[in-house]
Amino acid sequence: MSPLRDLLIAPAERREPPAPRDAGRAPAPSLGVLAPARELPAVALAVAVAIARGRHAALVCLPGRAAASPRLPARPAAARLASSLRARGLAAEARGRLALAGLPDDPAELASAAARALAAAGALPTVLAVARRTEAVDAMLGARDAIVVALAPSADPALADLALAGATALAPSAALPLTLDPIQRALALAGAWSPRTIHRVVEGLVR
Repeated sequence: MSPLRDLLIAPAERREPPAPRDAGRAPAPSLGVLAPARELPAVALAVAVAIARGRHAALVCLPGRAAASPRLPARPAAARLASSLRARGLAAEARGRLALAGLPDDPAELASAAARALAAAGALPTVLAVARRTEAVDAMLGARDAIVVALAPSADPALADLALAGATALAPSAALPLTLDPIQRALALAGAWSPRTIHRVVEGLVR
């Protein structure tokens, strides 16, 4: 089974449509990110930097931990959110405006940990990033405002279309070509920068 099929396309099964969102709650964008595991941290942090613009902090939930790389000093709001995440039993750290919550790799535990993290964020912008879809993960992705599907340029077009269609069945979605070079990746992991291509995709989804 190809990595794209394994990581971005859930097994065929019948699903109920996502429950309607509470129209009275507004606030900040809540995005899902689907990407290959190797690229997931950098893409997720870059998306979070894009939606954190003009906000005190944003939450990024992703399996495992982001690479230990140079990082921006934590802003006070992000540091407070990371502390709240740790109080809920989650591995957490802050980079610039971003608070990162490390989720368990076990799909059975990932959804409950993500729910605790998202609750801690309150009305702040949030990113839920995953490399593999499961029924529990799909339920959470369906509750996001939109989903960014990151695809390698070498991905088979038919599988790429299928991955995007599967995400769009859950929430409004857009494809993002994976084009981060090493410098861009390092800046994204530091919580410092998001490339214009990601800003354009995010703005198109949350405007």
